Amino acid sequence: MKISRLLLSALSALAIACCLAQPARAAAPIIDWDPAYTWETGATPTNSPPGGEFKLVGTISMFGAPLNFLDATDPSKEFTFYAHGLISQGTTQQGPPSTTLYTTNYSGGTIEVYEDNAPNATFAPYPPNSLVPSTFTDGGAPLLTGYFTSFTSQTNNFTAYNVGNIEGTITWTGGSVFGQLSTSGGGPCPGLFVGGATWNPLVLIPGYIFRHDGKIDLQCPVPVRSSTWGRLKTLYH
Repeated sequence: MKISRLLLSALSALAIACCLAQPARAAAPIIDWDPAYTWETGATPTNSPPGGEFKLVGTISMFGAPLNFLDATDPSKEFTFYAHGLISQGTTQQGPPSTTLYTTNYSGGTIEVYEDNAPNATFAPYPPNSLVPSTFTDGGAPLLTGYFTSFTSQTNNFTAYNVGNIEGTITWTGGSVFGQLSTSGGGPCPGLFVGGATWNPLVLIPGYIFRHDGKIDLQCPVPVRSSTWGRLKTLYH
């Protein structure tokens, strides 16, 4: 199922306009996907009751450096991810009734990335079921594992194509390619999970709340350059 060009444009525009403030991002994502689908028992696009568990599964379409040795276009393989354990803190509302923003923060949560030599990932309706999430996690030992240090969804009641954004930050903890994410000092660079979401019925599968088109960037620390007072003064003249 493909999102129309118009819907993709609107989704991307809102993701840029509504994103939470974030630090500078990497030049290109290390992981890119379209689609991913989410579900949460008892939730709707504009209301997530406290205590609900948010989950999502996705198929990866591209890897960037330093993971670009992985080929997401290889037809003999598939690359997938599963995020779960994200516990809703309840939805808050902001703005007048005609233009309301709905924001939900989640605590906890983990993410795993898999490589599978038997492509079979299926977004079967009404998860969880015999295919979801199992066909997204049957690739053996994960390529990457991590936990979320923040996770937020933001929706609204006024966009023509029902678009918002879902974002989070990740601390990596393991996986077979974990070492590729390390800085020169030896620590793994944090991940920035970003992207646009839609709850438009034309592109949803029954039983899912959102379709997500997103990516993960690496947030590697920027080296500090030494300077002198004289050099600093020249910046303001």
